[in-house]
Amino acid sequence: MTKYLDLNPDRCTGCRICESTCSITNESVINRAKSRIHIYRRDVLELVQLYCDQCDEHVCINACPTGAIVIINNQVRVKRSLCDGCGKCAEVCNKIFLSPVNNYALMCNQCAACVKTCPEGALEIKERECLK
Repeated sequence: MTKYLDLNPDRCTGCRICESTCSITNESVINRAKSRIHIYRRDVLELVQLYCDQCDEHVCINACPTGAIVIINNQVRVKRSLCDGCGKCAEVCNKIFLSPVNNYALMCNQCAACVKTCPEGALEIKERECLK
């Protein structure tokens, strides 16, 4: 089975606590630019939520020239030691972000820290059949 982060947009208020939680959990600093999930308002009524949802296309894997993006235990992962920060993965997928320091790829790793701290209960870790 493949774990993935799922968000109920009807419950999300755009508080962005998930972004802060993600950055402190994974990068040991509160810096939303280092988060693996991004929430922003397109307008007053529309929130946009971006995070790796373990899609079936894996265009990021094919775009990575160094082989830093791989499937490990049915999950798409970034091997930071192989990532040269070229940004080709982020060019083909808007759910991958580059760290503002050292430009390495950031993608959701389903750690569930954001799920635990979302005050609206909008986030959940779910499972589906394995990636292709």
